[in-house]
Amino acid sequence: MPLLLVSKPFPDASFGLWHIEEEEAYFRADLPLSAAEEQEFARHQNPLRRLEWLAGRWLLHKLTDEPERLPLAKDAFSKPFFPDNQHLGCSLSHSKGIIGALVVNSGSAPEVPHAIGCDIQVKTEKMARLAYKFLNEPEQEFVAQFPAIEHLELFHLYWTAKESLYKAYGLKELDFRKNIQVGPIQWDGFRGEGIGFIEKGVYRQRFQLIYGKYELSDGNPLLYAIALGGA
Repeated sequence: MPLLLVSKPFPDASFGLWHIEEEEAYFRADLPLSAAEEQEFARHQNPLRRLEWLAGRWLLHKLTDEPERLPLAKDAFSKPFFPDNQHLGCSLSHSKGIIGALVVNSGSAPEVPHAIGCDIQVKTEKMARLAYKFLNEPEQEFVAQFPAIEHLELFHLYWTAKESLYKAYGLKELDFRKNIQVGPIQWDGFRGEGIGFIEKGVYRQRFQLIYGKYELSDGNPLLYAIALGGA
């Protein structure tokens, strides 16, 4: 079944995972697009990228639980938002044909900010070679406390956390080692939580982080992180 997961990581929030097994026609049949979205979609030529673009919007629609699909737009920094539904915040991610989507509805809880982000990553060995580019010294020291066999998974958790925080910030131009800090991760092997911070100039915000792992049918796990600002 393509819908892998739907969860409630925070109050008034829905997170979902979708494994794309469908053709474009499946999504187009149930996904009316605005004129601006049709233009954006037409610019994508790569078949997988086209499917990811459609599937992400299809999954967001399902998570909103709205009877009619809500148009999606992007701001000047390419962050997605619902232009006609400002009480909703959203985030998208994709990895190897799998889509992650997050929707937060602040209509019933106005104090919930829209500084949110999500990121997913199918486990890959190359993450170990890249870790030095995004882990600062305290984060490296935290990972070093654990047996070497656990390091690769922890690298993925840090990477998805920092990506989700980057998306929540939404203004780009962040140094992953300097401007994004992730506190110690509480992790039982399948679920976890923690705290993250973004600091740049006078900007400083604290985020709650939720971590998870989903075992794919091929035996390769997918790791994900969800960030909510103001925590």
